[in-house]
Amino acid sequence: MNEIEQIGLMKGEKELIRTLEYEDIPLVKEMPTGIEDDYVIRIIHKLMQEEKIVGYFKKEMLVGIAGLTIFEGEAAVLGRLRTHSDFRKKGIASELMNTLQIEAFENPAIIWVGYATEDYNTGGNCIAPHLLMQLESQIVSSRISPHTIIGQTVTRSFNRVTEENKKATIEKYWKESGQSFFPYLIYYPLPYLPSLSSTYLEQVELFANDTGGFMLVKEEKGASYLHVKVLNETTLYSRDMWKMVNAYAIEEARTIWIDLPIQQAKWLEPYSHQTTWCLYGQKRSLYNEMD
Repeated sequence: MNEIEQIGLMKGEKELIRTLEYEDIPLVKEMPTGIEDDYVIRIIHKLMQEEKIVGYFKKEMLVGIAGLTIFEGEAAVLGRLRTHSDFRKKGIASELMNTLQIEAFENPAIIWVGYATEDYNTGGNCIAPHLLMQLESQIVSSRISPHTIIGQTVTRSFNRVTEENKKATIEKYWKESGQSFFPYLIYYPLPYLPSLSSTYLEQVELFANDTGGFMLVKEEKGASYLHVKVLNETTLYSRDMWKMVNAYAIEEARTIWIDLPIQQAKWLEPYSHQTTWCLYGQKRSLYNEMD
């Protein structure tokens, strides 16, 4: 019996939180959530292969699910939260997220646990206090069609950074920027720059000059995106950068996705579709103090 099952059984014989298995997929698909064309349902088999997905059962009926994803072996992100329509506001979501948070911190390599939710998602934002998580950052994701933005300032040209210099270049400029988050993946910002693996860096096209730089990553998230990660604010307004970004995006008919702090994102508001996210989290050091 794994740790999650033990935690679940402590709730009583009629209530159980446990890891979901492939044979539970029909239960997940049958659980009414009120979400039409839910991507979680469409890719549930894949999620079970790549992440930990747990379910909350009441009298053998599935009433909620949640997931845990670990990045770079050190950052644990909670999500995939879905609750049965008849069991909302009954603490199901908080119980699921708390169970996963406990399990995550039992791994000594994990230094941060958290999640991101839209600023308008009242339920998602209300869970954070129950998990003793603090607001780490507010992030605006802008989706932009190619050639909509041309930039404002003339900067020195950007050169491609070689594989062996990528990590040091990213660390240098990100530290200097003082950003409160790192856009690790689309939908997965982290409140700090993690130790980037070679596997991650191989997917990154990195360009830099003597004042800053930017990263380009191709991502498939229901649509084809070019994820632009700007290493400092000066680069954000560069005509040279936007010329390169637009060329890359148009080549494969990709929508540009860029994550920015609220103040920086205001410049893009008239030209993009924006979503504001609240990133909540708990560092291991603080978690241990409260244990």
